Amino acid sequence: MYTDKEILEIIDQKITADEKLGEQAGGSGHLGFVSYQINYFKTRQISPQRLEIAYSYTVYVESEFTYYPDNPPKPYTHDKKIMVNRDKVIVG
Repeated sequence: MYTDKEILEIIDQKITADEKLGEQAGGSGHLGFVSYQINYFKTRQISPQRLEIAYSYTVYVESEFTYYPDNPPKPYTHDKKIMVNRDKVIVG
């Protein structure tokens, strides 16, 4: 029904809507940058009209104080599921 590229685009759309990504400034004026990496995804056909996508991704929060190896970016892993209809619209 969907190619891997289409599924990754849907997941990217959802993560972009859920997370505050990119360059940011904190209340103290320090700069930070938030990015993410998709760890995996799997799909399951619920009905001819609906596809369930289960996926995991890690958000990385970097600051101007980030440096390796002593102070690496802070990772936060999330596991989520979404439902998509035939028109590639997230419905749940």
